[in-house]
Amino acid sequence: MTISHRGALRESERCLQCHDAPCTAACPAHINIPGFIIALRSGNIRGAAEEVRSANAFANVCGKVCPQEVFCQSVCLRAKQDSPVAIRELHFFATQWEAEHGFSVPRLPGATGKRVAVIGGGPAGFACAFGLVQRGISVNLFDRVTPGGVPRNSIPAFRLGDKEVESDTTFLSRFITITLGEITPFRFDELCADHDAVFVGVGLGRDRRLTIPGEELPGVIPVLRFLERAKSGDVVIRPGTRVVVVGGGNVSLDAAATAKRLGAEEVIVIYRRGVHEMRVWKAEMEEARRLGVTVRFFTAPVAVPGQTTVEGVRCCQTRLTDETDATGRRLPVVVPGSEFDVRADYVVVAIGQEPAAGFLHRLDRTPRGYVKVDAGLRTSLTGVYAGGDVVSGEGTIVEAVAQGADAARVIAASL
Repeated sequence: MTISHRGALRESERCLQCHDAPCTAACPAHINIPGFIIALRSGNIRGAAEEVRSANAFANVCGKVCPQEVFCQSVCLRAKQDSPVAIRELHFFATQWEAEHGFSVPRLPGATGKRVAVIGGGPAGFACAFGLVQRGISVNLFDRVTPGGVPRNSIPAFRLGDKEVESDTTFLSRFITITLGEITPFRFDELCADHDAVFVGVGLGRDRRLTIPGEELPGVIPVLRFLERAKSGDVVIRPGTRVVVVGGGNVSLDAAATAKRLGAEEVIVIYRRGVHEMRVWKAEMEEARRLGVTVRFFTAPVAVPGQTTVEGVRCCQTRLTDETDATGRRLPVVVPGSEFDVRADYVVVAIGQEPAAGFLHRLDRTPRGYVKVDAGLRTSLTGVYAGGDVVSGEGTIVEAVAQGADAARVIAASL
């Protein structure tokens, strides 16, 4: 939902201006929400945008795709009277207005003479970089491809346009030096030697495999590759095409909605648990169902039939046991003798991602392969910090922003 200038002024008047505002506490980036809303209410749109951006380096992106139902708006006290204030819409109105009318130039302190290398140009990396330059520390940012991370490469265009990503990266690139290219283990060692500290925010980058027969057939596509190709216009889905998406997260729903929008006749999401275990945002599920996506619960793939290409997905019914996994969800098991086939021309695998950068073997890892850090986001190497999805696994953009900003504070204090 977008909001007009008049609508923004009217909506801002609904804010109760709570002391110790729960919305700010619920925001991972801890944006001063009453502060930017009161600026809007007084007509100071630029001041509102500056308030948001001072806490959130990916302000325009988050104003478009942040799950407000999970964070700020979920605790808005105005809901006790009628409905929550449209915080995300007000946030986006302010930052989009600033992007269109010219960014303010933040006041930066004098240079400290310290230099930090930031590896990864996604939300965590840019947030760390911005937090450091705000403290007078010089930043060199390195990325394998054009910076922007998941927002640029993987979030479907119907959810996030290029201009939102571009406005944030353009603003941030004014204050840091950006170098493109692969960071090899040798190059990583060089960066550690040449800088006072290093922050690793490379995200994940490699899809987890199903490890079932037939997974190598043409037509089985990892979800990151599918979304990246779809966003670049490199995916063609012909009329009558049937797509099965395997997975139970927001990314699986993104893939399903994308396939439908590209013209697939039938899109089915299969998930091995039930609706109560499916950790997705309500708005994402509603969007997928509105587009005609079918979700089949308690269904697990066991093989991909086909000779030279995908012909379908062989599935089994599942049931939940009393055992739980690390997330606290009950573990599913296959029901014997329950096999059945689902026809498909494409199978999109969306069961999670794992870190892919080659230099990460230099750092201690968790059992799931993520970079291990302490409470201050310090890795096993002295002077090397990490944050975002490479540490926490798949999360939201604003959570990655928050970790990058936290790392900047710790790094600056250590220097």
